[in-house]
Amino acid sequence: MTHSTWLKPLAASALAAVFAAAMTAPAAAETNTVRIAEQFGLLYVPLNIVVDKKLIEKHVKKAGLPEPKVELYKISGGANMNKALLANTLDFGAAGVGPALKLWGKSEGRFKAAFNMTDMPLKLVTNDPAVTKFEDYLTIKNHKIAVPAAKVSIQAVVIQMAAKSLWNDAEKIDSLVVSMTHPTALAAVLSGGQSVKSHFATLPFSYQELKSGKAHEVSNSYKMLGGAHTVLVMIAGKEFKEANPKTYQAVADAFLESYDWIAKNPAEAAEVFIRFTQSKLNPEEVKAMLSDREEVHFSGEPKKTMEFAKFLHSIGDIPEAKSWKDYYWENNHKMSGS
Repeated sequence: MTHSTWLKPLAASALAAVFAAAMTAPAAAETNTVRIAEQFGLLYVPLNIVVDKKLIEKHVKKAGLPEPKVELYKISGGANMNKALLANTLDFGAAGVGPALKLWGKSEGRFKAAFNMTDMPLKLVTNDPAVTKFEDYLTIKNHKIAVPAAKVSIQAVVIQMAAKSLWNDAEKIDSLVVSMTHPTALAAVLSGGQSVKSHFATLPFSYQELKSGKAHEVSNSYKMLGGAHTVLVMIAGKEFKEANPKTYQAVADAFLESYDWIAKNPAEAAEVFIRFTQSKLNPEEVKAMLSDREEVHFSGEPKKTMEFAKFLHSIGDIPEAKSWKDYYWENNHKMSGS
C-alpha cells in the first residue's frame, strides 16, 4: 500500500466525522436570559399569560435552544421604558405607540416594534363637573391631567393631537399635563381635593373611576382618532435581535399564541391578571372587560399607527416614516397593518 492510498480513506473518514459532528452539534448559543418589562393595567395581560404559561420557554425549546430564564420587570411610563432599553437593561419593553416611535427616531432605527400587542380606547376621565368636553381644558383653573409620561406617553401624544386639531397648537394645554402612574392617578381622581382632577386612563383604571360615580368620561382616543387603534407594542433592539434571532422570534411567537389563548379563556386570563397584579377587582368584571373587543383587543396587526407617526413628524419629534413597516421589525411585515 502506498502512502497515497491510505491517505484518501483517512481523509474521507475524517470528513465524514466532521460532517456528522456538525449535524449533531447543538444550536449556536443565544442568550440564556430574556428580560422583559411591562407597565400597569389590563393592556399587559398577554405578558401575564406568557409568563404564567411559560410560553417563551415553550417556543425557545421548540427552536432547539435550552430553556431560558425569563425576568419580568415593572416600569412606569414610556420615557422610563425607553431609557431602560437604551441602557441595555432590558431586551423587550412594552410601551405605547408614541414612546415606541420616539425611540425609533431617537435611536435612528436601532429600536423598533418587535410585535403589536393591544388595541384599547384610552379614556379621558375627570371628577371636575366643569369639564364636559375637551375644549373646556383651555379655560379651566387649578386642574391637572395625569398621564404616565408627560410629552412622551401615548396619552400625552393624543392630547397634543387633539390640541393641534382644535387650536392648531399641539402644546396648547401641555402645561396641564403631569406624569403620574395609573394607580396614583386613580387614587387622586377618586379622593378629590387635589389638583389632578383628570386622568387619561387605560383599563381597569378608567373602569374603576367611572364605576365609582365620582368621575365621568370627557372623551376617548377612539373618538379622537376616528376609530380603533393600536395602543401598545413591544419594543426590541437591533443588537439583541441579530445576536439572538431564534430567541427573538420565539418571544414574538409566544405573545401571538397568548392572544388566541386569552380570547378562548377570558375567565382564566382574568384570574391570572388578578393574581399577577394583586388586584381587588371582581374576576367577573375583569372577564367582562377582556371579552369586550370594543374595550380591549389583543392583536398582532398594527392599526392606525401611521396617524401617530405622521403627527410626531409634523411637530418635528421624529423623522418621516413612509410606512408603518419602517418602525416595525420585518417579522411583522407580512401583516396588513396601518
